Amino acid sequence: MNTNKMDVSTVCEMFEKMFEKLDKQVIDNSSEPAQIDLTAVTAMTERFEQVTEEVRKPTKIEHQHRHTIDIASNWVFLSLIIMSLMILGLSYIIGEQRKSISQFSNNDLKYRYIKMQGQTNEESIYRLEQQFRYGDSIKIIRRQVEKYEELVKEQAERLERASRNKEEAEWLQKEVETVKGK
Repeated sequence: MNTNKMDVSTVCEMFEKMFEKLDKQVIDNSSEPAQIDLTAVTAMTERFEQVTEEVRKPTKIEHQHRHTIDIASNWVFLSLIIMSLMILGLSYIIGEQRKSISQFSNNDLKYRYIKMQGQTNEESIYRLEQQFRYGDSIKIIRRQVEKYEELVKEQAERLERASRNKEEAEWLQKEVETVKGK
């Protein structure tokens, strides 16, 4: 019998046995007053109260989940192989795309550099290609091109402002002439 938790039916059986013994004593000693040992009864009632408290307590059930991948299965093994090959293939494709994107970026920078120079010939293109083999010279060329483009943009904004100012001045001049004419 488990000492931590006692089954309720066991407790009920104990009480029934106790009542049977009491009944036998009452029948045997019907002429005499029955003397009952109450220590056993109090001990049993205390134990019964403990058992009922334990039964009323909620029990915590622990669930353990275990996931296993059985490589012995053909379809799992084949799936792992196929996924690995796909990952390797896609990694190669991504690497090649990165190379082509880098080449497009370099070609764009070369075009902008030639545009900055204003002219080109075979020797300057060859020299430019040689410079693009070194990372430091690419950074220098990029800075030169960006600075040139920024200066061109500022100059275009100044010319546009000057053109607007000139148009405003002409419009104001016409207004002055029309006011003078009236």
